[in-house]
This record gives sequence, structure tokens and C-alpha cells, in this order.
Amino acid sequence: MSATIHDIAKLTGLNASTVSRALRRDPRISEPTALRVSRAAEKLGYVMNFAARNLAAGKTGLVALLMSSPANRHQYLPAAAMNETLASNGYTLMILLHNGTRRSLSDCIAKLEQKICDAAVMIPPTEELFDTRMIARLNRLRMPLCFVDRWLEATSRPAVTTDVERSIRGLLDCVLRENADGALLYQSAHNTVGRSRFLWAGRLLSERNIPWTDNPGTLRSFVRRRRIRTLAIFADSPWVPSGLSELLSGMPEVKRCIGAMFDPWDNYPPDFYDRIFLCLQDFPAIGRTSAELILKMLQDKREEKRIVEIPPTEIIEIQGRHR
Repeated sequence: MSATIHDIAKLTGLNASTVSRALRRDPRISEPTALRVSRAAEKLGYVMNFAARNLAAGKTGLVALLMSSPANRHQYLPAAAMNETLASNGYTLMILLHNGTRRSLSDCIAKLEQKICDAAVMIPPTEELFDTRMIARLNRLRMPLCFVDRWLEATSRPAVTTDVERSIRGLLDCVLRENADGALLYQSAHNTVGRSRFLWAGRLLSERNIPWTDNPGTLRSFVRRRRIRTLAIFADSPWVPSGLSELLSGMPEVKRCIGAMFDPWDNYPPDFYDRIFLCLQDFPAIGRTSAELILKMLQDKREEKRIVEIPPTEIIEIQGRHR
């Protein structure tokens, strides 16, 4: 017959309610008492019945993570950190995958509406997948929910993301040390992070009196009119500006091209970059903070500040290939 909390209570000299709280990692239990209970449980071979515990508490013990691909490092790194933090607090992370279609995303939200979990974390896909009805469904969910990396402006739910201002300031300092005298902004307009990066880059470049454009179609005239010799390109990745290599090859005025990018990639950068400065985001910290935010909301039922910003880890330099 398996051991019970009453066996642990007898061995430790504690009452059963204290043992139960210690096994649930209740913060009211002191660390020495929790350790004493843990050692006794291990000695007796006690195995907690999570299903019974959750049923009695009216909870599932599950936190759902809505994501598009476990193979994407921007998603599996925060997911792994979330899993570790939640598991240490008695919760299991459940993955709900959508395949980048509105139908599959709607199906995932329907599972949340069916209360298959106690809380949810979402790494949002492109905003085009969300219609007003889907946003309303997210707002009506009666469970803790937060967004990771990106967020949805039409919802009131909190988000955990990279400190965009600090990231752009760091990248700008790097390209200015390379004597950049003009910039092309090519951040994505399909999500809130891309738009935030664009706004901060434009604001900070203007403060430094560095001319910039966000239109590759007018880049040739911009370069000639402003007499740009070292062009900085602010983008989410080095692959975003389509056809830029051909465009730059027809502009002998541009002597050097400096990239200001985010996150690693697997292949060589395009030939037109002489140097790239890469801002590395702290995805594990974003994941841990998201889990801690969810745990706090589960405990006191209150949502935290709208956006929690995590500093980037570092900015690294990559030598490009000269044109």
C-alpha cells in the first residue's frame, strides 16, 4: 500500500494539513519544514496524486502555451524556460500548436474556452490571423493569459517582451561608431514588436540628426540627395529587404553597408553587408518571466502591468563580405 500524507505527518511529527501545504509548495510553509516533509516523502516512497489534488482544488494543474512551431528557437527557448519554472511550482505546461491559419488558431482558443487549463500563454502569430471576433473571445476568457515576445494591441492582456528602446539604442550606438550617415528602416509592420522597433529607430535617428527612409523604392534618390556614404539598415533579419542587393549594386555612392539586426540566423548574410551588429534577445528570461507572471496571476487573480520588458543579452558583431 502506498504512503499517504498521514504517514508523512506521523514520521515528521507535523499535522496532515501542514504536510499537505508543504507538498503543494505553499509559500506559507517555511523552507526547513518543506525540506523536512520532502525528505520524509522520499523516504516513504510517497507519490502525489496530482489528479486527485487538482480535482479537490477545482483546478487542472495545466498551463497552455499557444505556439506555431516547436522547431523555432524564438519559441522553443522561452517554452523550455516556462516549462522549468511552472514544473517547479507544480504546474504542467501543455502545448497547443496552430499551423498559422485562422481556423487552427480559433480551434486553440476554443480549447481555452472549454477550460482545459488554468491559464494560458500565447506567442501570437501575425495579426492578420486575428479578426475582431477572435479578439473579443480572448478578452472574454476568464483565466490568466499573457503574451510572449509580441502582443495584441486590441486586448488588455499583459505581455513579456524584449526592451525595444534599449535594443535600438545599443544598435544605433554601434552603427554610429561605424560612421553611418544615413539609414533604411525595414522592420516588419505585421506585428507589434516590428512596429515598436520602427518607431524607436526613427525617433532615435532623428534625435541624432541621422537622415532615414523606410521606402526602398526611393532609396536611390535618398542616397544621392543626402549624400549617404555609409548606410545602416535596421531590420528584423538580414533577409527582409527583398532585391536590396541589386539596388545597392547600382549605387556606387554607398561605400559601406552596416546591418542592425535581431537574433542569429543559420546561413551567411547577403553580400552587401560589410558588417552586422546583432542584438541577441534573452528568450529564456522572457519565458521565465512569463511563467512567473502567470503564477502570480493564478495566486492573486490580478493582471500585472501591460508590458514587461526584458533587457537583451548582448550585441555581437559579425564581419560581412565586402562587395
